[in-house]
Amino acid sequence: MVTEKNISAVINREIKSPIRIGSLTELQINREAFLSYFQPLFENLENDEYLVKENQITFLKNNFSEDIESISSIHKSYFEKQVGVEVLEPWISRLTIEQKKQFSQISTVTRQRNISTFTIEKVKEGYQIQRVEADSFEQKVNDFRSWKREFKQATEQAVENELFYQLLQKAFELVASIHPEIYKLKITSHFMRTLTKGEVKGENSPEGMHEDGAQYIISALVVNRKNILGGETQIFEKKDEVRELIFNKELELGEFAFQADTGEEKTFGNDLWHYVTPIQPVDMTEQGIRDIIGFDIEIIK
Repeated sequence: MVTEKNISAVINREIKSPIRIGSLTELQINREAFLSYFQPLFENLENDEYLVKENQITFLKNNFSEDIESISSIHKSYFEKQVGVEVLEPWISRLTIEQKKQFSQISTVTRQRNISTFTIEKVKEGYQIQRVEADSFEQKVNDFRSWKREFKQATEQAVENELFYQLLQKAFELVASIHPEIYKLKITSHFMRTLTKGEVKGENSPEGMHEDGAQYIISALVVNRKNILGGETQIFEKKDEVRELIFNKELELGEFAFQADTGEEKTFGNDLWHYVTPIQPVDMTEQGIRDIIGFDIEIIK
């Protein structure tokens, strides 16, 4: 398993904030059983329309700079689905034929997901895992992800089974190896599919280099890669306003990236950010997909 110590040796300076790049096998989870069980479950995810809405608003702001204030005034209500796409019509109707083609392209859904939230507590007999229902999802960040988003809840079949519980337990152990005193975590899980076809790339990190607003994250456990190039996991250290790439790897099936995410610079001394490069299809006539499970992890006690 690659850690911050290995990365420090490669870049010739010390990184103290925790990083773990590993595999299901290293977590002692049966890789073949895990992948064969979870791969089919990504076929029924719900379209993530929030990314489309953000792309549309950004496109209109870039093309109608004189109307940025007016577009900004409806940004949040449109994003949170309080109003429909008709509020954009005053600007859509003024787009050129080429701009309308571009607008249609950026309006293509390239991401699907569901979420679920759990608490996991260390008890005498092992672990106590409890699912927590949530109506919406927000992240503690300074961009559009801080606004309320509602995603379909994961099915019982997807997240209430022995393999998924094993994964939750292993996530607990990763955090406990850094903080031996902890005994309860809150973990929000994301099943996410990124799509690409033809000229439309799949954006894994449309916000660019970023943090997710959690203490720790598994930014990706890769469950499927099909007909794609790209999707490289990158970890950066932010120093002042400069972000330096300190690690990059194209995660294969069953591999994951775990790292400290938000506030870690106060605890460990290094401000870690992350990014995943876009994907594009190998065969342009066929759809390409990248399926991942991600975790946002908070220490409760």
